[in-house]
Amino acid sequence: MSSPSNAYNSQQQALIDAPITETVIGVAGAGTGKTTTILARTERILEEYQTGEILLITFTRAAANDLRNRLEARLEYKRETQSLPFDSNGDGIVPKPWSYDTRRVMIGTFHSIIGGYIRRHATEVGLEPNFTIIDENSTAILFRNLVEGSTEYQAKLISWALEPNEKKLAKKHYTLLSNTVSALINTATPEELMKGVFGKDTLYRLQKTHRTINEDNVEKVADFCFKVFKDSIVDGQRTNTVTYDQVLFIGYLMIQGDLLKEEKKSLIHTIVDEYQDTNLLQDAFIRYLSNGNLTIVGDMDQSIYEFRGGRPTLILDHAKDASVYNLSYNYRSYQPILDIANRVIHHNETGQSIRADLEAVQKMDGNYGGITFTVSETERLESENIVNTIREYHEQGTAWSDMAILLRSRMTLPSISRALTEAHIPVYDTTRFADFMKSDVMIDTLNYLKVFVNPKDIYAFLGIIDRPKQGIGPAAIAKLQSYADKHHQGLVEYLLSKNTKELTPSLKKKISNFVTTYESIMDNNDNTDISLSILVGCIFESFGYEKWLMGLQKRDRYRRDLITLKSMIQDFETEYAREHTKPTLYDLANEFVFNMSAVSSREEKKDGVCITTVHNAKGLEWDHVFLLGLEQENFPGTRIQDTEDLESERRLLYVAITRAKKSFHFYASKHRVTSDQDLTPSQFVGEMAVPPTNALRQKGV
Repeated sequence: MSSPSNAYNSQQQALIDAPITETVIGVAGAGTGKTTTILARTERILEEYQTGEILLITFTRAAANDLRNRLEARLEYKRETQSLPFDSNGDGIVPKPWSYDTRRVMIGTFHSIIGGYIRRHATEVGLEPNFTIIDENSTAILFRNLVEGSTEYQAKLISWALEPNEKKLAKKHYTLLSNTVSALINTATPEELMKGVFGKDTLYRLQKTHRTINEDNVEKVADFCFKVFKDSIVDGQRTNTVTYDQVLFIGYLMIQGDLLKEEKKSLIHTIVDEYQDTNLLQDAFIRYLSNGNLTIVGDMDQSIYEFRGGRPTLILDHAKDASVYNLSYNYRSYQPILDIANRVIHHNETGQSIRADLEAVQKMDGNYGGITFTVSETERLESENIVNTIREYHEQGTAWSDMAILLRSRMTLPSISRALTEAHIPVYDTTRFADFMKSDVMIDTLNYLKVFVNPKDIYAFLGIIDRPKQGIGPAAIAKLQSYADKHHQGLVEYLLSKNTKELTPSLKKKISNFVTTYESIMDNNDNTDISLSILVGCIFESFGYEKWLMGLQKRDRYRRDLITLKSMIQDFETEYAREHTKPTLYDLANEFVFNMSAVSSREEKKDGVCITTVHNAKGLEWDHVFLLGLEQENFPGTRIQDTEDLESERRLLYVAITRAKKSFHFYASKHRVTSDQDLTPSQFVGEMAVPPTNALRQKGV
């Protein structure tokens, strides 16, 4: 096995060697070797403390898996090369092979780490260890049930959510409620959430989430949303389910009750990556658990998730009592690309006190492809220009997958997508993967597995009981629920029990297939020879699900989704097997449900020119990057309400620019099909100080 590189630059080494028993901040600019530095610091802590645990948190499942795999590879090398009992450093300290153990490092996302703690203390918070985390669709159903069960709640939602031309509540209004509740929980301070009283800043941030919320009703909306949220927690104890927002809130309640004091004692140090994206609940959790032994790594200039509650200023709050280390040596891009990124971000006041300009390690050479700004009369001309440039790069030896088209909004997608198809250029469209994660096939599969994992999950059950059609409508569900309540059981628990004698023969027949299938699954739970792929296949076959889909109008779309699903399950099983031996079906299904419900809407290492939104491009890089839609009306856009909004958009542009390694091409069009107004170049173009390179016009114009 080859040795991992030990060549760290002076900035990286300083952060690696920073004190362990205090709070330190690594301000890690784009492309500065952040992950390598985090791993090296983790190794150092393991060496100095041969007992105890390290908590390593990042924001996506993909990032967590990457950290885990890379750390295991590095520690495997250490175990092989430092297994002899000799003093290799001359300081009398002999590293023990067993100290290089990934089991001493807990790696995960906030939701997976806190979710694990909740499982460990489930009974203390009113849950059972096999609780499930419900997705956005089920959360909206949960809130709908709560509203429909209360005339007071119905009146409040109607008075707020319905617009003048709307007569009654519909699905979109419950989705609005769900999104607004989430915005409140992720925006409010923990103290506000404990009291249920919200200050001006929180109310203002909530007001910006939807046009139906204004200064006159925002306080009432916040009060209503919080009451619904509290009711949803109580209901979750009945159904043994939690929402993603409840995970964070319950985590906070656990630290308030000091339930994690033993876990806190076992931690040597806590490292949190992408700290600019944390919200106030997450920050409170980290402050408690780390007890000041904390490494924060992040970059305020790459904070692009404020709409999810991210607070980049939390880094500044920690910096008041911490040592700050800058990583600004960029290994990704040529200096001219970094120069325009630096110029743009200098217009943001937030973060100035700890910001350092990016400096390219790569020297200028013949591989630099340049920077261009193209203004087009129409998006069709723009698309033709992009296609021609991509072809030129490919003819010069650039792989299709080393080029990317970034979108501020999917509204700019149709024209370029059509042009690439007509030019027979292979494409990897991550926006389609995002659509798959919200597809019927994915949602149904997760619901089937959720019922297996947690028979009390009524929302998953309602999602699949009539897919395909079993003739079990609302009246039958209501009758079944009444019988379940009579026996003090959850609905699925009741169906799987032997207490169904009161059911009519007709109703028994309708549920027999469901009962038979899930009894068979339960019986095979401990059979480690049955894979998750086989389990899902058996469920589909028993319910006739796949056959049913092939008889529907969208059969071609469903066929593609089924292929994607099967590939995803196989990849998950391979990955899971690396960390676990002889898992039960429950273990596999539970982990798959948890991870897939929170999976990032992107995949990597696919052939073809990548098409992705700027938000989903964060953390990735390509040789040549094409950014579309740099018009004032689209980027920053017309919904900017304050300086904070404008700075957020500027950070998004900064992220887009710093994805490019060799060349950066950006575009503005005077007309787009999705807009009925004349468009103008963004103010950000002037901030970049790049004059138009090309002006594409129709012939005769």
